[in-house]
Amino acid sequence: MHQAVAELRRHERKLLSYISRRRGDPSASEDILQETLLTVIEQSRKQEIANPLAYAYRVADSLIFSQARRNRREEAIGEDDFECELPLADEVLEHKQRAEIFEAVLRRLSPMRREVFIRRHLDGQSRQEIAQAMGLNLESVKKHLVRAMVDLTEAATAASGGKGTGDER
Repeated sequence: MHQAVAELRRHERKLLSYISRRRGDPSASEDILQETLLTVIEQSRKQEIANPLAYAYRVADSLIFSQARRNRREEAIGEDDFECELPLADEVLEHKQRAEIFEAVLRRLSPMRREVFIRRHLDGQSRQEIAQAMGLNLESVKKHLVRAMVDLTEAATAASGGKGTGDER
């Protein structure tokens, strides 16, 4: 028994790497490794194992295969069958917070900049249409749009706890 454990411990990383490659899910690989080691140790108590490492690879393959088979059976029910289309509570809260920040930034924009932004991004008007309707030149419309986006981006970055890039105007 001691020989089997000693040999497996020397090759534990190699075995874990093998399991991770075969399994494709690193989070489950550690569990499979532990189960593999336990199986080899238990079997070595019952009989002598000539090549514990080779046996461990076969046990690992068997465990990976049986786990994949179990997962396929569980998926047959279909996770989508029980999925709720409604957003999670934290997603709703996050959306409300972003909307409040967006509205607050829009209110802080100058009336001209706010109207240009709303016409472009909410009403879907082209820059040319906005320029004609508001009596502005095309470059002024572009300037207002860029500055409004900078203000919104900085507010969103500050609200998310990130660091802004400073005053880019």
